Amino acid sequence: MTSPTGGPTEGTAGETEDPTAGDPTEGGEEADPGRVTVHRLNRTEYNNTVRDLLGTAQRPADSFPADDFGLGFDNISDVLSTSPLQAELYERAAEGLILEAMEIPITDPGSWQIEAEDALASVGGASGEAWNLYSNGEVYQTIELPYDGQYKFSARVWGQQAGPDLPHMNLTVDQAPVGMFDVEAVQNGAQVYEVTIDATAGVHKFAVEFTNDYYDEPNMADRNLLVDWFKVEGPINLPDGDNPLRTRIMVCDPNVDGEEVCLREILTKFTERAWRRPVTGAELDALMKFIGDAKGAGETWEAGLRIALQAVMVSPYFIYRVELDAAPTDLTPHPLSDFELASRLSYFLWSSMPDDELFAAAAAGSLQDPKVLETQARRMLADDRARALIDNFAGQWWLIRNIAVAFKDVALFPQWNDAMRESMRTEMRLFAEAFFSEDRDMLEMLTATDTFVDATLAQHYGIEGQFGAEFVPADFGDRPFQGILNKAGLMTVLSHADHTSPVKRGKWVLESLLCQVPPPPPPGVDTKLNPVEGKTQREILEAHRDKPECISCHVTMDPLGFGLEHYDPLGAWRDLDNGLPIDASGTLPNGTPFANGLEMQTLIADEPDFLRCVARKTFIYALGRAVGLKDIPYLDGVTETFSANDRRFSDLVVSLVTSEPFRMRRGDPAM
Repeated sequence: MTSPTGGPTEGTAGETEDPTAGDPTEGGEEADPGRVTVHRLNRTEYNNTVRDLLGTAQRPADSFPADDFGLGFDNISDVLSTSPLQAELYERAAEGLILEAMEIPITDPGSWQIEAEDALASVGGASGEAWNLYSNGEVYQTIELPYDGQYKFSARVWGQQAGPDLPHMNLTVDQAPVGMFDVEAVQNGAQVYEVTIDATAGVHKFAVEFTNDYYDEPNMADRNLLVDWFKVEGPINLPDGDNPLRTRIMVCDPNVDGEEVCLREILTKFTERAWRRPVTGAELDALMKFIGDAKGAGETWEAGLRIALQAVMVSPYFIYRVELDAAPTDLTPHPLSDFELASRLSYFLWSSMPDDELFAAAAAGSLQDPKVLETQARRMLADDRARALIDNFAGQWWLIRNIAVAFKDVALFPQWNDAMRESMRTEMRLFAEAFFSEDRDMLEMLTATDTFVDATLAQHYGIEGQFGAEFVPADFGDRPFQGILNKAGLMTVLSHADHTSPVKRGKWVLESLLCQVPPPPPPGVDTKLNPVEGKTQREILEAHRDKPECISCHVTMDPLGFGLEHYDPLGAWRDLDNGLPIDASGTLPNGTPFANGLEMQTLIADEPDFLRCVARKTFIYALGRAVGLKDIPYLDGVTETFSANDRRFSDLVVSLVTSEPFRMRRGDPAM
């Protein structure tokens, strides 16, 4: 099967068009919305979901194993496996998240005042209502602190002066000094000395220590430290009000509203949000049993509730986006439930769970109405959570994430450092944010002359003006940079450490802008072509692709990469390669010639395959699966609709989410 541009269709490297699906346009066969493998939350989706479910700032999935990739994205259901290690990490994460969420705020700080004569001491004796440390030593007591936090440690003392120095006192915690003082006070003017400490919950030894004993025997002059009392208070850095995470879960008070009824309500509301669907009576009974078992073992309902909440969060219904099918073996297309549709929509646009408004629409059964679905999609695109599209969709499609691991030979490129890397990443991210938030014409992905630069990138691109550390909007004007294809970050990622790679660049253009995936190189073929004195990269590569086993792929890829040879391994403009003039001419896969990279980009933007590829990439990301043969009519319709509406991304989203592959499913007779 070939595309209008004359190259192979996207159908390798993980994306296979279902050979059993047939051609839906022949013989009146009913079109097929496809079947999606049960979808595990990837790391980004897990972090975002616990953020929106609990209100936490924790990111536990950052410690999970890296997600596998397929079709250029890390949300493809077929490759998101689950290992025993992940199962263990899910349990740890749930425990930590619920511990934080259910923490009961401290309303009153504790206070432990120890009279010195009642404490333990290493030396000294009682002197009235005080303890006299008449030689070096300490008076101490162990105290169990109930919480982590800041505490105030104080002591009321005075000294008996002798010799040239004042009595010296250390306040210590677990033998470590936390405060050191010269005691000026005398008995008639005893003073309180204090220090603020950070301490963890648990048992600690608090001590008042005398460290510079002095005795002048002829004159009977004796330096001593007398301790009236010492005190620990705290935590003193208590947050104002309730724990907002606990308030979100505790929708009623079991001690006031009836224990059984209230606990069922708490679990119902939490579980329905966590599992993103209504909970059945049997499921709720199973969760309530955790509370009953805890109480039967002498624990409180609070302890049992925490266990039940953890069980909700290690359930497959939380970790996976489970789509329950009443007809799991029926091949006839049938609608998703409203709640399943809500989850598909929210994980597409937000990489997270539905919000209250989307849940309400699902509960009302209104998401089956395409107009309601469109309204929700447009609302969600305007929400800050849609920035997930920048991080995850554009971040992977445009290789923004890959800038973090790009490597360059600093002997050849001394300007390359972490600051430049971050500048490149920030430029592409800011451009993506503006591009999607402004809902721009998708053709501007290749033709826009505006960007964002700081002083580093302004110099790199040769943009004149005053620039500093902050990023500001800028325009390339007539300079040879436009769209994403000439961004320094992308050109850097698509290069080797020491030279450009027309193959990498051409392959990316072919796959990511035209959706034509070439087969992998034959086994044993050296794909790393080192620079050769007196030859350009083009000349080296043209000699390589003359090999019979290489020409079939390189004849399509390489000309696209040649068009970008004016951009060096860091994406800066150059006229020479290895001291020789650069030839950036080439042809598109359909044979259309171009003289340079900018002309190539303009021609690609005019190709029908470009907008079709934009729609295809969005389809893959939205559904987390490959495009099948029976998806082709829908994909054609989505492309046609959004192309006719000024090519806005929002129109592409609406057309896609109201299509049958997004709204419907079929069963699998093998189940």
